[in-house]
Amino acid sequence: MITQIVALKNLQRRPVRTWCMVFFVFMLAASLFMSSVLVDSMEASLEKTVNRIGADVIVVPKEYESSMADSLFMGELCNFSFDSKWVEDIKNVDGIEAISPQLYMQTMSASCCDSAVQLIAFDPETDFIVSSWLEDDGIKMPGRGEFIVGSSITPGDSGTMKFFNVEYKVIGQLEKTGTSYDSCVFMNYDTAQDMMNGETWVKFFGETPDVRQMVSSLMIRAEEDMPITTIAGAINFKLPDGSPVSAYTTNGIMSDAMASVESMGSYTRILMGLISVLVVAALLCIFTITINERTKEFGILASLGADSSKLSGIVLTEGFMIGLAGGLIGTAVSVAVIMIFGGTIVNVMELPQLNSDIAYMLMLGLRCTGLALVVSVAASLYSAWKVSRNNLDALIKGEEM
Repeated sequence: MITQIVALKNLQRRPVRTWCMVFFVFMLAASLFMSSVLVDSMEASLEKTVNRIGADVIVVPKEYESSMADSLFMGELCNFSFDSKWVEDIKNVDGIEAISPQLYMQTMSASCCDSAVQLIAFDPETDFIVSSWLEDDGIKMPGRGEFIVGSSITPGDSGTMKFFNVEYKVIGQLEKTGTSYDSCVFMNYDTAQDMMNGETWVKFFGETPDVRQMVSSLMIRAEEDMPITTIAGAINFKLPDGSPVSAYTTNGIMSDAMASVESMGSYTRILMGLISVLVVAALLCIFTITINERTKEFGILASLGADSSKLSGIVLTEGFMIGLAGGLIGTAVSVAVIMIFGGTIVNVMELPQLNSDIAYMLMLGLRCTGLALVVSVAASLYSAWKVSRNNLDALIKGEEM
């Protein structure tokens, strides 16, 4: 107890030096916390997106593979399609258990629409993706003129949403998934056709297409124990030369995003290693300099009966207190930044979402504080060793350690 009191008094007596060391540890803890949240959030969103898709193979226009990935992972709006005649060349491929089309329609942020969101039309008769979500959330299948919306979309007070100057009834809202689907609106093909037949749609786009002849993505579920790469290869082999579409595995479409997240994680680990080394070096220098300035202080304590273990314990305790203070402050400030500016960070860095779960941040905060303690105590070890090695006469005379 005496050791802790003496260490605390020493830190309070030199506030500028103390807060400089706390600042170094604070930067380490805050950097680790923020970078971990960013990487972990991207990895979690990527995993959730792949799991949420529910399709093993996806057929899209060849030039829109990256757009599909951006839509699935980042929630970016997309609007592309291919002729449904190609579906006939695909549906009879061996190993396919289920196949269902989806159509993506991009809205505009204008007076005609409540918001710019991704509209997705699906076929209830063949669908195996949206229907499973509705079943999990206890929502009925949407009929003509009805919408199902993601968790990030808030319907009007009347339970409706307006698109292209037409009001549509919202009959259900999906639970939050942390994926791009949270900001999507789902409808059946009949509703999509009515929307495209409307005057406002024609005014903006100048055409009234037949939605039954349009497909943006063809979602395919493989039979059990059937390799999905085999199915994708078989589909591409069966498609004639010059076809505008190609089959990709879900992981294949998301491969660029996966590679980016893995690279970001590797760079983060390297950066945190460098920061840790720099913080240890900075604290080591400060501890060494200040210890040499305090030789008489340690000499007096030694003359009063403090042995070498007590003297080194004081130094280690100072390192522990500095690490604890820097770690806790760094973690607290990082949590506050995420809670207050999380939305801004997501928009500026173009992230799917930030993981702001309290339990997750608590565990991460403990890890960051633990690292801060280890780094700070490690930096004080050399000074503690030097104090314990000096004899009483040298300490009292104030000789440099």
